[in-house]
Amino acid sequence: MGPWGNMDLNGTIWPDGLLIAGFVFLAQIYASVHVLRTRDDVRAAVAWIGLLWLAPVFGLIFYMLFGVNRIERQAKRARARRGLPARRDMISDPDGPSMLDANPDTPHRWQAHARLAGRVTGLPITLGNRITPLEGGRKAYDAMVDAIDKAEHTVALTTYIFQADQAGRRFIAALVRAHERGVKVRVLVDAVGNLYGLKPVSNLLRRKGIKVATFNPARLSWRLAFFNLRTHRKLLVVDGFKGFAGGMNIRKHHLEREDGTPRVRDTHFALEGPIVTQMMDAFTDDWAFSAKEELDEDTWLPTVGATGPGVIARAVPDGPDEPRQRSAMIMESALTSARNRVRIITPYFIPEQALIVGLKQAALRGVQVDIIVPAKNNLPFFMLTALSGARQLVEAGCHLYLSPPPFDHTKLMIVDEDWVFFGSSNWDARSLKLNFEFNLECYDAGFARTMTDWVKDRTDAALEMTREDFRTRPRLHRAIGRLLWLTSPYL
Repeated sequence: MGPWGNMDLNGTIWPDGLLIAGFVFLAQIYASVHVLRTRDDVRAAVAWIGLLWLAPVFGLIFYMLFGVNRIERQAKRARARRGLPARRDMISDPDGPSMLDANPDTPHRWQAHARLAGRVTGLPITLGNRITPLEGGRKAYDAMVDAIDKAEHTVALTTYIFQADQAGRRFIAALVRAHERGVKVRVLVDAVGNLYGLKPVSNLLRRKGIKVATFNPARLSWRLAFFNLRTHRKLLVVDGFKGFAGGMNIRKHHLEREDGTPRVRDTHFALEGPIVTQMMDAFTDDWAFSAKEELDEDTWLPTVGATGPGVIARAVPDGPDEPRQRSAMIMESALTSARNRVRIITPYFIPEQALIVGLKQAALRGVQVDIIVPAKNNLPFFMLTALSGARQLVEAGCHLYLSPPPFDHTKLMIVDEDWVFFGSSNWDARSLKLNFEFNLECYDAGFARTMTDWVKDRTDAALEMTREDFRTRPRLHRAIGRLLWLTSPYL
């Protein structure tokens, strides 16, 4: 090699800059072809290809980190080890009861919706479940720790954030007590959430002899190419019979301050009945993917019967390894099924175009659509972005409410006092496309009324954003919000 570049076998000198440019050009072509092969959303495809060619080096790095989904292949191999078929092509009615079997008087719109949800998830509805809302970290954590202390055979816990703080130490102690009395314990923590705080919980639990796995660790290797694909699921299953699910992490932020005021508002749910088997099955899948261990079904997945008449419910596990966006499709279908009122609580609200259209259509049909988001978000600039996208919804007739502090981390959707959707998903692209999430849909008028009364208190305390409020927002806020809003297609 000379001072001006590289020489090939024919003696031709190629400047280093030209070689680099040629490599980048070929990489742009390859990445563009990959976008065209893998993207179903034309807006996202155009946005990615635009970034790749307008900012070549930055665009390639950004696409490698955020645009490539290799995790589907790993999930497919994990399912193959369990003797399960790949999820793609699984479009059929699942074995199990139908809505007509559960309730012959079910309106046709909910029969159709349930059929769609069954085909999208591949899971049947379950009958005779007991679901209890647990508001606030103190109440939820007490119930969860008590369940772990009463465990006789198995404890399965997965969460996004698990900190070794005032809240986390209670769980660590309970898990250790269960392990010491012979209970089989498995803990799965997201690799990023595991790093919240100074002491990774995984190390503390391993030293106590508890089997722990971290989900999708991002090492300095090719795995960096999908480090942004995180598990956001929050599940606890005890003895295969009692479960807890929702949007609550394990950290002291969910506990009250010394004066009794909450730092964060949130809701978790205690569940009993056959729905817990679907919860445990999701954990088993995640554990096989992360720990490469197949959990014995006789031990971890006992047969669970109905608790009584109870709630009709279905699990909705979702993630980038799925061929369809399960949660988003079910939410869109529920909006189409709405006839009277839709209530939504979410901490992060930047819905994609299909959900925006569904919300607009519901409002224009005369359905009252109430959307409650925090007035002050825990992420800088997030509300500026959210309000930029929400203006069109208010102009279409939706009602947007800003709830006062403390920050509300609840994720909940109620339609017509007939149907409830809760879990870990937010109304943004990260939750509905990139994260591994776990939600539940419930068909029960009594449970829906309970949650409706609970939401009403939130709505009464919130401040509604009117069209005039949007027009009088500071210009700088509007400008920054619109610029940030432009980044949403890249998610």
